[in-house]
Amino acid sequence: MKKQFIIIALLCMVFILSCFSGCTDTSGLPAITMAPQTKGDDSAQASSNDKSKKEQKATEAIAPVKEQKNMVESSWFDDAVFVGDSVTLKLSYYCDEDPENTLSDAKFFCAGSLGYTNALWDLDQEGAVHPYYQGQNYQSKDCASVTGASKVFIMLGMNDLSLYGIDETLQSAKTLIGDILQQSPGVTIYVQSVTPIIAGKEDEDSNNLTIRKFNGELEQLCDENGYNYLNVYDELADNDGYLPLNYCSDPDEQGIHFTDEACDLWINYLKENVS
Repeated sequence: MKKQFIIIALLCMVFILSCFSGCTDTSGLPAITMAPQTKGDDSAQASSNDKSKKEQKATEAIAPVKEQKNMVESSWFDDAVFVGDSVTLKLSYYCDEDPENTLSDAKFFCAGSLGYTNALWDLDQEGAVHPYYQGQNYQSKDCASVTGASKVFIMLGMNDLSLYGIDETLQSAKTLIGDILQQSPGVTIYVQSVTPIIAGKEDEDSNNLTIRKFNGELEQLCDENGYNYLNVYDELADNDGYLPLNYCSDPDEQGIHFTDEACDLWINYLKENVS
């Protein structure tokens, strides 16, 4: 009897265990694996963040910084003379309003429509235009001998290129500079580039592409002869090579003359690049 009881109890336990196993079967469910986050993973992430910060700091450290140039005082131009056309005439008017903060006592030898070529003409030649200084017309080559200047700044060419082209204009530039030096040996020559035209005012003979090509030839001339070249074009041009509208005082006409803002930028460029 006792044995039968034990057998029955064992059978009951087997039955109960088999039922419990069936209820907890999870073989049909999708398996989800959770990767444990370890201390090593935290360290790797922190190391990656530190590396990124270091790379960022290194990039910031080598970022290009615009060169700070020393500017000469306005009085540096007291013994300078500026030879030019109507673009430089505008500069002279601007400087007259506040010489102390612009170019001080600089002299101006200018005439509207003046160019490298007609600057070589005789005073009495028909159609000639020449600088007017202290009540009298002079040839441009006399600029230093008449004013007593030891520094000569020349900006011409805008009125030449459409009439004579690059090569002939360049030859006239060589001749004029040579004549100035013959009249006044020992003066320092500063050749300024021709400046840009606003968008919409270019034509086949007068355009920024031609101006840039001529400026390149002018710079080479200066390099070969020890003259100082000043790239005013790039200082004033926008990203597309045009004179910006806010720098142009005649956008409905020639599109080449300057506002006060442009003159101020021009003066600052000169003060930073002449020394």
